[in-house]
Formats: sequence, structure tokens, C-alpha cells
Amino acid sequence: MARVRVPSLVVSFPTTAAAMACEECCGRRGLPGRMIPLPGEVSAGCGLAWKASPGDRDALATALADDGVPVEAMTVVELLEFVR
Repeated sequence: MARVRVPSLVVSFPTTAAAMACEECCGRRGLPGRMIPLPGEVSAGCGLAWKASPGDRDALATALADDGVPVEAMTVVELLEFVR
């Protein structure tokens, strides 16, 4: 396995409650992604972020807006991932 930089969509939140609401929303709707510690490249009011593929941006934005989940930013950054 090797670690390579991969473009990732990082959704940041103003509060931990908003991050938890995102996780619940995405789980309920079957949207891909996972909660991660906020990367150093992104600043936000909360130390958690939702990580997903950049191609999922529109679906995530729509779902979070429909559920009233406050989002601070949606940023694409290159994060290290293990690849086979």
C-alpha cells in the first residue's frame, strides 16, 4: 500500500452540533463520506469535517440545505489516502 494525495471535498461546520446533523443527514439519505478531523488547510468554528468525493458536492449541498444543516464551507483539498 502507498499513501498518495487525492482531491477530497471537505465540508466544514460552524458547530459540532452541525457536524453531527450532517452525519445523521448523510446516513439517512445514504450519501457517501465520513467524518474526519478538520484538516489544517481549512479553518472553521468546529474541529470536525465531512470528507467526500468532489463529485458528490451538489448532492451534499442539496441534502444539507434541505435539512437546514449550517455549513461553513465546502473546500476541495488534497488529502493523503492509502491506495493499493
